[in-house]
Amino acid sequence: MGNRLGTVRPDGMWKLVFYKRVGLRVEVDRSGPWLPSRGAAESWARFFLDQGYHVGLQAQDGSVERLSSGIPS
Repeated sequence: MGNRLGTVRPDGMWKLVFYKRVGLRVEVDRSGPWLPSRGAAESWARFFLDQGYHVGLQAQDGSVERLSSGIPS
């Protein structure tokens, strides 16, 4: 996969998704920015996990990998 500059990004773009409880439902917030690598996304995910957020990683193809366990309170 290449971009307009001709460079290759083998792992694609990644973004953080946040899980939050709204009433009895758990909503997924996908409004975060796209990050250039999985490593950068994992670094930010660790920061937010340490702060108590429930997070996951969304790949460029749309698949989501949940990193936190349990249900947000």
